[in-house]
Parts: sequence; C-alpha cells; structure tokens
Amino acid sequence: MANNCSYLFSLFCCLTFAILPDKANSECSLGWNHYGKSCFFFSHESFNWLDAQSSCRAHNSRLAEVQSKAQSDLLKNLAKTNGPGQSYWLGGRDDIIEGIWMWASTDSVFNYTDWYPGQPSGGSENCLHMHAPYGLKWNDVTCTNGYRFICEKEYSGDGSEVVG
Repeated sequence: MANNCSYLFSLFCCLTFAILPDKANSECSLGWNHYGKSCFFFSHESFNWLDAQSSCRAHNSRLAEVQSKAQSDLLKNLAKTNGPGQSYWLGGRDDIIEGIWMWASTDSVFNYTDWYPGQPSGGSENCLHMHAPYGLKWNDVTCTNGYRFICEKEYSGDGSEVVG
C-alpha cells in the first residue's frame, strides 16, 4: 500500500508539473515579444522620436536599446514580420554631444552598433532608427520625422506585465 501511495504521489507530481505552466517560461503580455531579459512591442502607429518615447513610457517601457548582434537580428526579423517595409525608432540619440551616441534611458554609450555604411551622418540628425531601405540597419535621422517604434521593458518572468 505504501508503494502504491508513493507511486501515485510521484505520478501526480509529474502530471501536475507537465500540465501547469512553468512561470520561468511564461511569455510577455499579449502583443509583446520575449527575448532575454526583455519584452519588446512593435507599434503600428508612426510618431516622432519624442512622442514615441512618451508612448513607451506610458506603458512602463522605453524605446528599445540594442545590446548585441543576436538581439539586433531578432528585432530585424520581428520588424519584418510586424511591419514589412517599415522603419522603427530605437532609443539612441546624439543630441547631447554631437557624434557621441547614447541610449536615452541611461545616457550610456553604445556597446554594440549596426550602422549602415556611411552612417551616422551627423549634423541635425540626432535620433536613431532601423531604416527599412537599408535592410533595417541603423541610420541617424531628424527626430521630428514620423516612424513606427519599438518599446522595451524588463521581462519579469512571472507574466505580470500589464499593457494598458
């Protein structure tokens, strides 16, 4: 009898873990894509850079900050899926010190770049976007232009993100 209980308990545990979702593997909120320690949202509206940044902040996020080639490749693939032929704002700028590109949320200098050849061009082009005609490689452009944008927020791992 003890062996049967032990067997049934083990079976119950195995079935429970197989059926119940694993919180460590839960996904981001609806409409957001999980990668690494972040969730990403691709807008379907076009805004200037400041309004795009404000829209992200309204969702407890920031304009996306690309930290690696793997992350860049993922965002390019998702951009092609979410809006073929569309360009997307990222969270980089050089308006504080011309030629020094920083992430807006932290003022940290880029540790990875994916510039299109000949970019950045400088001058009054102080905001960063993934430019569709350049294969979604990076381009600096005037911040008042209207583009779609990518928001990024921390992945909590518990599925508790709320999109308003």
